[in-house]
Amino acid sequence: MAIKQKQEEQKSKLLEVINTEYRWENLLLGILAIIAIGISSMIISGNTLLEINPDFPILGEGNNGIIFAWVLFGIAAFGLILVLYPFFLPAIPEIKKIAWPNWPKFLDNSVRVLVFLVIITGFLLLYNFIILKLLSNILGGTL
Repeated sequence: MAIKQKQEEQKSKLLEVINTEYRWENLLLGILAIIAIGISSMIISGNTLLEINPDFPILGEGNNGIIFAWVLFGIAAFGLILVLYPFFLPAIPEIKKIAWPNWPKFLDNSVRVLVFLVIITGFLLLYNFIILKLLSNILGGTL
């Protein structure tokens, strides 16, 4: 009795590397995108902390530095979208399942949250006032 062997297809190593998801690649892309957005924003805003030297080849000539900054900003924003899109993709069907409250229920919940915030803010202000008075008495001065 003969055993049939499956013919294995030859896979391209390049496709295998491209399709492999690495554990930290999205985190690294997100960090690099945020850094690139910050750098490009500093160049675009004309911040003196980061400016392109006019003697720098190609980028220092005319408006090339600003054009470079806008291109860098666009690429970084696209990279950030690529990082965040898979995170929010599963949430879209879940958002469609939400039963949104009607207007009276929404108003009731909003008033409850605002009242709670006012009460907590009052407690924190009172606590802050008491601590400052105690420290003022202990240290013998005014704070």
